[in-house]
Amino acid sequence: MTTTGDGRASRWAGHRERRREEIVERAVAVIDSEGADAPVESIARACGVTRQVLYRQFDHRHDLDVAVADRIVSMLLDHVIVRMTTDDGVEAGLRGTIDAYLDFVLEHRPLYDFVRALPAAPGSGSPVDRITDVVVTVVATLAGELIGSDAAARLPLRDVYATGLVGLADAVVSRWLADPGARSREELVDTLVDVLQLCIQPVLAQAAGRA
Repeated sequence: MTTTGDGRASRWAGHRERRREEIVERAVAVIDSEGADAPVESIARACGVTRQVLYRQFDHRHDLDVAVADRIVSMLLDHVIVRMTTDDGVEAGLRGTIDAYLDFVLEHRPLYDFVRALPAAPGSGSPVDRITDVVVTVVATLAGELIGSDAAARLPLRDVYATGLVGLADAVVSRWLADPGARSREELVDTLVDVLQLCIQPVLAQAAGRA
């Protein structure tokens, strides 16, 4: 008897999770089409349900928003991380990463604005914090591979260097997005790559000096 009950509960939980995923996917599409302020009614309509039925799958609007933001973050990271490599050199890696980030943001600007505007939930970081944390970790790992494990162990690659590089790039790109007419995308990328390389060179030199 207990087994039957557990089986029904498991099937219901699986159905609810699948339904949540469907709603989140359609919500992402609605926001991408209608804008970061798309109302819940538009999302419910895209799902073919009423607002009341939609909310049966989520505790409240913020619960839905967080699920949507998490999906957008995963989409962005999937798009960017594959370009974060130094196989063809540091400059090529920087340029590829920045271009991949800009490609996603400019193609899906409402999704970017939605994630940026969502505050952190109590007791957890914001979606932007999640993006930053993942990218910082990858940058620190790549830096460690460049300078070698011995030098990497002696330098604050993650907490200082990688965090600083990612923060600098994010600030520059955010400022440009607020006023893209100030300079072309090509000029932005060229200049940002140059600045990041100037920041990286002393770290490489310091690591070589300590080797």
